[in-house]
Amino acid sequence: MNFKRLLAGVTLSSAVLSSAMLSFGASAAEGADQAAIADVLAQYRLNIDSIEVSPVEGLYEVVTNGGVVYANKDGSYFIYGQLFHTTETASINLTELAQAKRNKKLFAGADVEKELIVYPAKDEKYVVNVFTDTTCGYCMKLHREMQQYNDLGITVRYLAFPRSGERSPNMEEMSAIWCAEDKVGAMNAAKAGNFDEETAVCTPLVRRHMALGSAMGVTGTPAIMLQDGTMLGGYLPADRLLETLKAKG
Repeated sequence: MNFKRLLAGVTLSSAVLSSAMLSFGASAAEGADQAAIADVLAQYRLNIDSIEVSPVEGLYEVVTNGGVVYANKDGSYFIYGQLFHTTETASINLTELAQAKRNKKLFAGADVEKELIVYPAKDEKYVVNVFTDTTCGYCMKLHREMQQYNDLGITVRYLAFPRSGERSPNMEEMSAIWCAEDKVGAMNAAKAGNFDEETAVCTPLVRRHMALGSAMGVTGTPAIMLQDGTMLGGYLPADRLLETLKAKG
């Protein structure tokens, strides 16, 4: 998609956004010409999931398969970027909130709970879902520190995401991990470079995980999804991830 002519981001002050409208997504798209907006976005291969009134007068939040955009009532103007609400004490990324809501819905609808490779915390306080790749250096680093995450009460659950897609050289290796009777043991071996099994049997499962990640905007690994749907792109050490989780409440 070519968005060179589109504004990449916008920050709006608290004078523009009223705190009463911060229940983002609570309003229907009253006044929007949904067909006109859909026609415009289709030119950019964006399909609409939902249209709702945004906190900015005259601007609508449009959730698409390619992320969140903001459009006027007929789509003749739209912004592909991030919308912030600033206050004296905080800066709230409303686009991130909208995308998180979509991610949570996508994850629930994908029905992958039974397919996750789980590293449970003994005293579980938080659960994160991590799109991982066995050839990713920072994925290996995260895995080596798994005990640190677990000791802080963070349960880690893996989904498969070979970074190069169908052409990934480890596609069948990851398939073999998810096909293994002892999936945790297979993942441990693979992340340590001691796994040499391959099979195509579970590639449909790997493809499902990849499709889910792509729909959520995952482009690299590790990608950490919090329980509210927020996606964190990249590795975070255990203590910093805990801080992020506590800040989310």
